[in-house]
Amino acid sequence: MQRRLHFLFLFLFASTCHLSAQLSFNPLDWLAGDSKEVEELSLVVATAADETTAAALVSKAKTELQDGKTGKANRRLKKVIKRYETTTAAGEARYLRGKILMTKGKWKKAFYTLQEIVTDSPDFEEFNQVLGAQFECATALMEGARGRILWVIPGFLQYSEAIRQFEQIVSNGPYSDYAPLGLMNIAFIAEEQEDPDLAIDALDRLINYYPQSMLAPDAYFSMAETYSSLVKGPEYDQGSTRQAISYYEDFLILFSKSNYIGDVEANLSAMQNLLAESRLKLGDFYYYYRSNNTAALVFYNEAITIAPDSESADEARARIKDVEAGVRPVSGARIVRSLLLID
Repeated sequence: MQRRLHFLFLFLFASTCHLSAQLSFNPLDWLAGDSKEVEELSLVVATAADETTAAALVSKAKTELQDGKTGKANRRLKKVIKRYETTTAAGEARYLRGKILMTKGKWKKAFYTLQEIVTDSPDFEEFNQVLGAQFECATALMEGARGRILWVIPGFLQYSEAIRQFEQIVSNGPYSDYAPLGLMNIAFIAEEQEDPDLAIDALDRLINYYPQSMLAPDAYFSMAETYSSLVKGPEYDQGSTRQAISYYEDFLILFSKSNYIGDVEANLSAMQNLLAESRLKLGDFYYYYRSNNTAALVFYNEAITIAPDSESADEARARIKDVEAGVRPVSGARIVRSLLLID
């Protein structure tokens, strides 16, 4: 029995060693082999014959487009993209096919067909035209263009897709004229969708990355307006109020000749008055309910500094006189006691 077990152990050990030898591998060899495959793929280039054939097909497709044979041209362009994707002509084929899709209102599909030029045909010479066509696709979605369900039923509005496309345009051409336009349109959609955080993010990037853009004044004004829309009243936190004031003030300094000056001055005054009222209420809280004249005076003086010509400033001055004269404030509790004839 022991002898059988001994032979069984030797058999299993030998089998395991043999199997390990067959399955063993060097991790470095594995990585090296994978990199060789990647290298071989990256070195795939079109032959001269492929370039000639693809160029001829694109030329014929352009002629068919001129003759109004859109269907034939589209099929020919798809053939170039599929069979000769690494040729120079493939970039133009993608561009022409994207334009065909745009004429059919297939804005999303057209956009991503054009995006293939950015990723797969980076040598395409008319890159700015690609960005322009993509911008047209995104704008169409922003303005309410819809797809079709089963080619008949209108689909849903595609505002989220429009935002993604504008972001892609900014990424594709960060130094192009389309980048600030894309950011402004993102902010516009966000405001329409009541998403102030997204609007603020887009406007902030426009202001910081494209300060010389013709859209910079609109960005400052929209940023101030967005923060103003977040203000709930003098009883609430005034962080948004301060931000709005800051952007309105920056606007007046940077764009003193703008047509918006009148609106900016009026809105700035409204925000300053609201902030002054907030400081007045805080001062009243410490004066009437905490008997803390020191804290009250701090807030009353802030109200005067923020908006010296406001009603809140006038009330703050009156309170300061009372404090300096030693007048005891009539708190809510004292009013109740007096009404009940309780001394």
